[in-house]
Amino acid sequence: MKFKRLSVLFAIILALSTFFSSFAFAETNTKKNLVALGDSITFGWNLAQDHTIPSTSAFPYLIDSDHYNVTKNISFPGWTSKQLLDAIQAPENQDAIKNADVFTLDIGSNDILQTPEIAQILKNPTVPPTQDQINAVTQAVEKTAYDLEQTLETIVNTINDINPDAPIILYNLYNPFGSDNPTFHALGEQIIPQINEGINSVAIKYDFLVADAYTAFNGHQSEYILPNDIHPNSTGHHVLASLANDILTEIEPLTIDLTPSTTDQTKDPVTIKVSTNSKKVAQMKWLPGEKTAEDFMDAGTPVMDNQFQVTENGKYTVYVMDTWEYGAVKTIEITNITKDNGNPTPNPGDNGNHNVTPTPITTTSTPTPTATTPSGSGHALPNTATSMFNYVAIGLVLVLAGLASMKLQQYRRRENE
Repeated sequence: MKFKRLSVLFAIILALSTFFSSFAFAETNTKKNLVALGDSITFGWNLAQDHTIPSTSAFPYLIDSDHYNVTKNISFPGWTSKQLLDAIQAPENQDAIKNADVFTLDIGSNDILQTPEIAQILKNPTVPPTQDQINAVTQAVEKTAYDLEQTLETIVNTINDINPDAPIILYNLYNPFGSDNPTFHALGEQIIPQINEGINSVAIKYDFLVADAYTAFNGHQSEYILPNDIHPNSTGHHVLASLANDILTEIEPLTIDLTPSTTDQTKDPVTIKVSTNSKKVAQMKWLPGEKTAEDFMDAGTPVMDNQFQVTENGKYTVYVMDTWEYGAVKTIEITNITKDNGNPTPNPGDNGNHNVTPTPITTTSTPTPTATTPSGSGHALPNTATSMFNYVAIGLVLVLAGLASMKLQQYRRRENE
């Protein structure tokens, strides 16, 4: 009987330990917050049978999933740019926008499709439009393009007022009609570039990089778009995601700056100060010599308070990795430390018989791989400790409490006998 109770107790403790351990490890798996903004394309329309919620096969969920997590998909089928602007005013959406690390913005297709002159033509897709209808569409699109550009600017300003640091990846529009439908393909080629000019104007004004869906889909509509539809298929969504991935590698690489405390000849140690644009540093280490990121896998001395001291001339390499596992290395060469006799100290690894002629301090930088964190500098190494030991302590308390309970029950049984 006692053995059975002990088995049950330890089974409970094991289950709790597994739960808490999984929770603790989950805390260290930090990803950047991605907020997606758009219409039915961002929603992933027709990728899944359930049309009530965004599809996890839509392109925002495919963007560098090792480092990004879609925390909010603010999109809906049929939304125009003005409807999206209304949606981002909702408090729950503004909370997500405030905590975002990056945004995707793909809107404007419905602004075109809901233009009355175009909607009239699309009602009868098998009937070629007349020249009068085409002329009416051309005039209507000018106003549509202008209105979309103005609304896009308002959307961007609204986002920047809430979160000025997170970059916005702005998608332009693709022509949904392929060469197998020459009449509508030609009409799309007449309309879409005009709309994209307004989108590009917003990108230039706010210094955004444009995800060029138009070029990516041009000539590949049959491969990237669902049959008898205007929405991307699975392949098309992967193409849209790859456009964002390319931009993320260009936004801003992780950088390291190394500054010596002095460049004058000195007999004292030289302090090397380290600064980085990463806001969330997970590791910061140094090694003597010119090293690569791979050299720091199982080696390196932690950099404390963003600085370390060296007592000999030579090259020193610093490695920084952020909490999203982007890393970079940078090397600095120190040549101004002298011996008591005034000669420079040998490089680390020299036998002491080689005198080094002092040269200016130089630095080299090798990002490995590219990071996309916002700009900043001089951030101290954060406290990377987890709550694991707290959970271990809780487990031990539970063990002791269980044992005490068993002893109390045994005592009461003896009293009742």
